[in-house]
Amino acid sequence: MKYSHLSTVGSAFTLALAALSAGHTFAADPVAPKTRAEVRKELEDARKMGEIPANDESGLLLREEFPQRYPPKATGPSITREQVRKELQEAQRLGEIPANDESNMQLHELYPSRYPQQANGPRLTREEVKQELERARKAGEIPMPPTD
Repeated sequence: MKYSHLSTVGSAFTLALAALSAGHTFAADPVAPKTRAEVRKELEDARKMGEIPANDESGLLLREEFPQRYPPKATGPSITREQVRKELQEAQRLGEIPANDESNMQLHELYPSRYPQQANGPRLTREEVKQELERARKAGEIPMPPTD
C-alpha cells in the first residue's frame, strides 16, 4: 500500500504528457480550427441536405432513408444517351458484357472465336524499350549495376 500512490502519479504524468503532445500536434496543423459559426453553418447545411445519420440502426443517412424530403444531390456532367448507346454497341461488339450464367465471365471469355482478339495494352518495339530503359537510367530511376 505504501507505493500505490506512485501508479496514480505515474498515470497522471502520462496523461499530462499525452495532452501536452496532442496540443503541439494540433498547433502544428496548418489548417486553422473552424470557428463556432463555421461549424454551425456546416451542420445546418448537412441537415438541409440530409447528410445526418438517421436515428435507427440501419446506418443510412436521412437522405438515403427519406429521399423525397431532400433536394437531389448535385452531380457532375453526365454522358449523353448517344454516348451510352455507342458504349453499349462497342461492348457488344467486343463481347464485354456478362454471360447469362453464374460463371462471372464475359462473352468474349466464354466464346473467344466469336469476338475479335483483345489487345493486352500498348505494344512497344524492342528499340522503344531500349530507349525507355536508357532514359530511366539517366534519370536515376533505375540503379546502374556496379562496375568492377
